[in-house]
Amino acid sequence: MEDTQMQELRDLVAQLTERIQGLETQVAELQAAKEIPEADLIAIGAAVAAYFGHKAKIRAIRYGSQTHWAAATRNRVHDRSVLHVR
Repeated sequence: MEDTQMQELRDLVAQLTERIQGLETQVAELQAAKEIPEADLIAIGAAVAAYFGHKAKIRAIRYGSQTHWAAATRNRVHDRSVLHVR
């Protein structure tokens, strides 16, 4: 009985390995195809120009890697408001 269980486990590990490899290739393709449309860059440049009052040059684009909850938590730490206490 132990041999059949070990074989089942090996088969499951092999299936999971194949799925992980497939997911890794999908992630690599998504990261390679990550581009911002030129229209969006023009809109961002126009917004910055309107805010600062001069033409802005986009020199580099950096993608954020943080999740929304991490940013919200960080904002909460730096928030100086008084917490609700009774």
